[in-house]
Amino acid sequence: MTTVWISPSATAFSCLCETCMERARQEGLLFSEALMVSSVRGSIAADTDVALARCASGHEITLRRVERPPGLTRPDDRQLQIA
Repeated sequence: MTTVWISPSATAFSCLCETCMERARQEGLLFSEALMVSSVRGSIAADTDVALARCASGHEITLRRVERPPGLTRPDDRQLQIA
């Protein structure tokens, strides 16, 4: 099953069905073809924390809202720094 984590303010989503991507890989499809057959798009109500969507093949995709993680209290040299 595919789980997609979305931001607290999102009202639309776009993702790939992992099951369809794997099937496309096994069938030897080109990557661009795999993207077309596994793409899932839709909307989600702003007050919904968990929702279900289905790809064109009927595979279930769970949409879950997640709060943004808090910022680091102290810098970490291992993290990418954007100046």
